[in-house]
Amino acid sequence: MKWVLFFALVTGAAVAILFTVFPQWDLAISGLFWNASRRNFGVAGMSWAGTIRTLANWIPWLFAGPAFAAIVLKLIFPTGQMFMPARAAVLLAFTMAMGPGLMVNGLLKEHWGRPRPVHVDSFGGKDTFRPWFSPDGTCPTNCSFVSGEGALGFWLTAPASLVPGAAGVVAMGAAVGFAALAGGLRIAFGGHFFTDVVFSGVLVILLIVATRLWLYDRARAPTDAAVENAIGRAGTALHALVRRAWAGLRGLAGRRGGA
Repeated sequence: MKWVLFFALVTGAAVAILFTVFPQWDLAISGLFWNASRRNFGVAGMSWAGTIRTLANWIPWLFAGPAFAAIVLKLIFPTGQMFMPARAAVLLAFTMAMGPGLMVNGLLKEHWGRPRPVHVDSFGGKDTFRPWFSPDGTCPTNCSFVSGEGALGFWLTAPASLVPGAAGVVAMGAAVGFAALAGGLRIAFGGHFFTDVVFSGVLVILLIVATRLWLYDRARAPTDAAVENAIGRAGTALHALVRRAWAGLRGLAGRRGGA
């Protein structure tokens, strides 16, 4: 994971500097996929590209879904044993929820008003292009910065980081390559600018590295047993809370019925 972090930081810093000095490069890159005579992004209409986009949206959930299920089942059945290592489940579920979920789709895309390429006047739209560092665009919601699908693709570095040995290097390379393909298609579709994809990857990778540091890559990191026990205790406390709430509702209903 260290070389991925190094690559993300160097790439992010270089892109931040260059595309701040030359923000029009974003337009130039998107322009490579714009068909001026037909006034569309031609790749967006190709069936193979749509198939890859669908896979890019679903494949990450093949890894994240079991992690969420393992945690939810442990909360429901606190004394049962989790069907996957607890730290792996927390790493996958937490980074998916906080990265592509809250940080990207919940915050940035809703509050950073950068219009998408297909909405700017350079590509047949009505909005004015805004550089990556300007949140004051006219997009009202679900905006361009950063790429949600790019974030999903780069999130695959989380399960890849759990693969040991030489196979882990292959898995990490495959994850980064898959993310680049998914993000590149969004650029080709006119759905995102180059910087939207790059910074989605940088943000998600930084989150994954920080979470791995907490769970694995530090002195006195918790064991799987300790994390599983903590989830079990949370489940027990949740059960007690539900029982108290249910008892309170029954008591309230009884008092109203007596009245």
